[in-house]
Amino acid sequence: MKILLTGANGYIGKRLLPVLIEAQHEVVCLVRDPRRFEVADSLKEKVQVAKGDLLQPESLQDLPRDIDAAYYLVHSMGSGSADFEEAEKASATNFVQYLNSTSARQLIYLSGIANDAHLSRHLSSRRQVEDVLAQGKPSLTVLRAAIIIGSGSASFEIIRDLVEKLPVMVTPRWLNSCCQPIAIRDVMFYLTAVLGREDCYSKRFEIGGPDVLTYKQMLLQLAKVRNLKRRIYTLPVLTPKLSSYWLYFVTSTNYALARSLVESLRNDAVVKDSSIQRLIPHKCLSYESALNLAFTKMEQNMVVSSWKDALVSGTIQLNFMDFVQIPEHGVLTDRQRMRFDRAPDEVMDNILRIGGERG
Repeated sequence: MKILLTGANGYIGKRLLPVLIEAQHEVVCLVRDPRRFEVADSLKEKVQVAKGDLLQPESLQDLPRDIDAAYYLVHSMGSGSADFEEAEKASATNFVQYLNSTSARQLIYLSGIANDAHLSRHLSSRRQVEDVLAQGKPSLTVLRAAIIIGSGSASFEIIRDLVEKLPVMVTPRWLNSCCQPIAIRDVMFYLTAVLGREDCYSKRFEIGGPDVLTYKQMLLQLAKVRNLKRRIYTLPVLTPKLSSYWLYFVTSTNYALARSLVESLRNDAVVKDSSIQRLIPHKCLSYESALNLAFTKMEQNMVVSSWKDALVSGTIQLNFMDFVQIPEHGVLTDRQRMRFDRAPDEVMDNILRIGGERG
């Protein structure tokens, strides 16, 4: 099949691409700036790169029309934009207009579990995007997932940061909300398993691992895996804004993503419709197994992708490559000067001993 992959620079897209190639599919990767798109040498000859911005419909005019299916892996959760809902709606609308001019029969979208009556802005936006994509000519298949656990995922990195940095945590009450985490490996399985299956056309599925846990339990289980003793106390007085700053200062996330997560975590994210198991039976990894697998990948330096890869934080402009000057002789030299009052041999000895047990 010929497949158009959006979000190819993102956490999910980077992992999905080699899986699709291995399955002998022809893949076209839609990216805003091809210079920022890194792909393994073994895949370069098998991948077609197309330049386009979903917020600029005119940039989609030259995209291929002979595709069979498409993946929509685009969202603005960490963009920090105040009008991200309108941007996500416009992006989905433009993509549907393009798809309507193609031969695509199926569109696959990875969304979030959202069963509560009062949803956060980001979960509401995900639902809105689902509705927009469903209006297109290709049949829509939606996979709704809760927290995704894997090396490099935003959720995993935030949980790991909290547990490894804080022996004692005074936390907001949203830690008592329930979640059904799923391993990135299982997300990849479902994303590829529904491809081309007509019994999955025009369907919306919820996917999750076997464990239903509170966020507090998730933190404590990670502490157990890392052989760390941690104490967690929940307080009702921490507002969403204070909770967001707490995540921002303690973890590696940016404030926009922290705010989005805090707003969304007040909603339970538990599978209520397990119909996908009847169509595609699959045993998902437990939360503890997903954690162990993530740490194994990190120890082996085999982290395929990270939530930071897409650079949607807003701290770096998307056109930053336009300002990068390639060194004339292939190297970039940075010279810094600092005056020392100590003997040169002593200073040099200290420099050479950096690392190891000294850190």
